[in-house]
Amino acid sequence: MGCTDNFNLRPCIQRVVYGERGATGATGPTGAVGPTGPRGIRGATGATGVTGVTGATGVTGATGVTGPTGVTGATGATGVTGVTGATGATGPTGATGVTGVTGVTGATGPTGATGPTGVTGATGVTGPTGVTGATGATGATGATGATGTTGPTGEAQPAEAISTFSLPSAPVADGGQIVFDRNYMQQGQALTHAQNSSEITISQPGTYYAHYQAQVTPASGDTFPVVNSVAFALNGQMQGTGNGEQLFSASGQTGQINASLVFNVTSVPTTLTVVSSGGSFLYSSATVNVFKV
Repeated sequence: MGCTDNFNLRPCIQRVVYGERGATGATGPTGAVGPTGPRGIRGATGATGVTGVTGATGVTGATGVTGPTGVTGATGATGVTGVTGATGATGPTGATGVTGVTGVTGATGPTGATGPTGVTGATGVTGPTGVTGATGATGATGATGATGTTGPTGEAQPAEAISTFSLPSAPVADGGQIVFDRNYMQQGQALTHAQNSSEITISQPGTYYAHYQAQVTPASGDTFPVVNSVAFALNGQMQGTGNGEQLFSASGQTGQINASLVFNVTSVPTTLTVVSSGGSFLYSSATVNVFKV
């Protein structure tokens, strides 16, 4: 009677008692192959075998799709400056630009050096004879000469002259008349002057000669360089000749100024004055002499 191993599902053999072994019988024919039994439990992994010989390189595969662009790397250090290239050809001249706004006028430069003295002018008209000087001391009596024939008695001709002056420094504005505070000498009846007046009155027709001279200094407030000018006026009418001029380049300078005039008087009375122009000036030691010639 057979039995079955319920755990391994394999046939079990019943235990029997054998007698003495008999002689081996002849080998029977091979039985039919039984059905495959169930898979047994996996055994432990065996030791790794020796690495085999590297096989030949396979054929290169097709190029893969290009991957996305990587993050930009940090900027590298600046390279050494290259050699300067040759200068290019000069370009054409550009169009002229618009003229700029005129700049502010610069300050007046210093007065230049005085130029050389000009050529001496022609000799002026001979002035009238000066006032007769005082009579000299009587000389020793000479030997008596022979008595000559008595001539006709001549007519005495008195001289007509006046000299006025002003000593203290006196200011005169531009276009003002110069005042003479006193008279030095007056001879005849043709010329008169009241002290502290600017007018000399002429009361006889004729030809006259006038001369003016003074020391002059620019007054405060003048702008330099400045030119002082003096001229004669008849009845307020400025005369175009005989003017005197003096250039000043800085304050504190003093110069001498002169003016002369020969003129005719046809209607009387006529007034003669000396007029200052060019700015404000201080006059001192001023003198004017007038003669009938």
